[in-house]
Amino acid sequence: MTEATTEAAFEEAEQKIEKPKTKTKAPKKVPLTQPAPVDSTVTVEQVQAQLNYAQKIITILQQKVNEANGVIVQLEARVQIAQEDKENILKQVEVMGITPQ
Repeated sequence: MTEATTEAAFEEAEQKIEKPKTKTKAPKKVPLTQPAPVDSTVTVEQVQAQLNYAQKIITILQQKVNEANGVIVQLEARVQIAQEDKENILKQVEVMGITPQ
């Protein structure tokens, strides 16, 4: 047999072999949330006004959080200073023979 006939026989044998067919099902798409109902009476201006209001509230809340964080930082600094002062006072009192209970 020549090379050409061997290749032809090989290809013919490959075609006769049935390959198993696998069916793959596409995953069912499930929406994460239900679509919001559409109100046709709401105008673009009303939605814009609501967005502006929400943005102002967010801005004010951010300012309040920043102020509260500033107060917390100041209080933490005062606590650390008070603890250092306490340790220094205890060292001074210990030299005098006074021990805290």
